[in-house]
Amino acid sequence: MKLNQLALFVAIAEEGQIGRAAARAGISQPALTKQLKNLEQSVGSPLFERNRSGVLLTQAGTLLLARARGILCSAGEAQRELAELSTGAIGRLRIGAGPTMAEYLLPQVVGGLLSRFPGIELRVMSALNDVLFENLRAGELDLVVSAIPETAPEDFEQELLLHDELVVVANTAHPLLHRNRVRLQDLTDESWVLPPPRVLARQWLNQQFGNRRLSPPRAAVEADSESSVLAIVSSTSLLGFQPRSHTLASTTRTRIAELHVPELCWRRPIGVSWRKGAYLPQASRHFTASLREIAARSSGLVSRPLAARKRKSGPTAQD
Repeated sequence: MKLNQLALFVAIAEEGQIGRAAARAGISQPALTKQLKNLEQSVGSPLFERNRSGVLLTQAGTLLLARARGILCSAGEAQRELAELSTGAIGRLRIGAGPTMAEYLLPQVVGGLLSRFPGIELRVMSALNDVLFENLRAGELDLVVSAIPETAPEDFEQELLLHDELVVVANTAHPLLHRNRVRLQDLTDESWVLPPPRVLARQWLNQQFGNRRLSPPRAAVEADSESSVLAIVSSTSLLGFQPRSHTLASTTRTRIAELHVPELCWRRPIGVSWRKGAYLPQASRHFTASLREIAARSSGLVSRPLAARKRKSGPTAQD
């Protein structure tokens, strides 16, 4: 079993077709088929079944896929570590950030880092936390700055930085805005524009309704962009659940107002996440130090660490 065979196997699994996988790998289809046969001989079991549309993983293939991704991720990290060791470079850092953090917190951190360490290389990805955590778990990102769950996943370590607040928002013409206070029961017949179900904000919102034995909010529209949510809320009767800071700064804010629902004001924890045991380049130490300094100057910082999930010194480079 060789690394190149595992990489080709993963390409086939992700593409679902031998031809597309061969094109992605830059080799001929017969050469790819030969490598696959060699791999199947080494593991002693077929890894794919053919069908009309392409190939499907067998049970053995499904088991191997998770292992193969982990092995390839570890091999890639080893190459990065050795390269940085030999050159003494500060390193290349791959950062994921939630929309609010990407707009308000990350620019300050990046600007300071580039001025202090001109040789640093940063790659930034902005997405909702479900996508960011998938990429972090797959080894495509080194650090993620986003909303974090109350209990960290077993394969992550996390450091709490600050809190922001999420509130219910509506078009300024929405009839519920005329009430001094809105209860959860008043929202059961409303329609919403919400992020996908795997996003923490959607899960928290559903939980608040479930705790009171109410049906979860009905998502008439699902959107994975906060700016899209605000734009839709501003021009429809749909409700949204958004960071208060992002709502106030939006270009559509003149048509959006906060709906006062005390039970649905979420003081959301924001933190930095990384994979347990993963190699972190030297750049990560400088990034997290700058992030911590800027977060400390921001309102809503929680000075007391969450001992269950915070490494005392935060993520540090593995020299």
